[in-house]
Amino acid sequence: MFTLSPSGILARKKIVAGDYSGVDPTFVSRYLLQSSILEAYQSHQGIKKLKILDVGGSGGLITEFIDVDLTIIDILPNKNKALNYIQGSALAMPFADKSFDAVISCDVLEHIPKQDRETFLKESARVTNDLIIVAAPFNLPGVRDAEIEANNFYKKMTGQDHRWLLEHLQDTLPDVREAHSALRSSKLKTGHFSHTALDYWQLVTRAGFLLAQKKPEFVNRIEAVNQYYLENIMTNDFSETGYRTFLLGSKKHEIDIKPEPDAFNAQLTPIFSLLTDSIVELL
Repeated sequence: MFTLSPSGILARKKIVAGDYSGVDPTFVSRYLLQSSILEAYQSHQGIKKLKILDVGGSGGLITEFIDVDLTIIDILPNKNKALNYIQGSALAMPFADKSFDAVISCDVLEHIPKQDRETFLKESARVTNDLIIVAAPFNLPGVRDAEIEANNFYKKMTGQDHRWLLEHLQDTLPDVREAHSALRSSKLKTGHFSHTALDYWQLVTRAGFLLAQKKPEFVNRIEAVNQYYLENIMTNDFSETGYRTFLLGSKKHEIDIKPEPDAFNAQLTPIFSLLTDSIVELL
């Protein structure tokens, strides 16, 4: 049995929030959570250093949060020659069965064409010796509506659609039940949890769009919002209506994920929207 308390493992992960105040905090939290799961698994298995495949992780950012033996496969060209990097398709990976202790992917599955997602998951299952972590926005209630609102905000601010959000909306988000089914058909036990309640996601995402405008009058304030989120909210920001879902699979262990209190507060959403919409009017 691989038992996981998401808030517990995240609370043990030490970061200096100020180091990441200029970055979308949900971008930071996704790597913190993946690395925290890997550390818990590493301890559970008694492995000194995990051999990891990051599917679609072209930047190698997971290594900022955990020391692993990392291989990356991505369709993009390698921009960092220090990385152990293979440019190739995740739908037909050039690795033997069970080549890695764990296979991870972060915000990749939703960009795979719908008809290829099962192949993507089964290929990931093939090359792992045990663990899979797939982090992505799934089609849970409210997620699509939140992305539509975020894209509308971005379009109001810039006059154009947001590249990645538009792709999500055009291709549809992955189905969480189908993803479980694909891994279970490859003989994995599965479980999942979701992070970043949709109201908080709307706030920090819109703040990130504003930060990208690099207007001096906004930068310090938005960095303060990001730092506050990382220091005071992130550790307990779990929700049935969370924006990003972490799907876990194991060939060797049952997955036991402890339930977390739901951080979603529907009353916050209109307040956050009013604040951020008012800022856009000033641009």
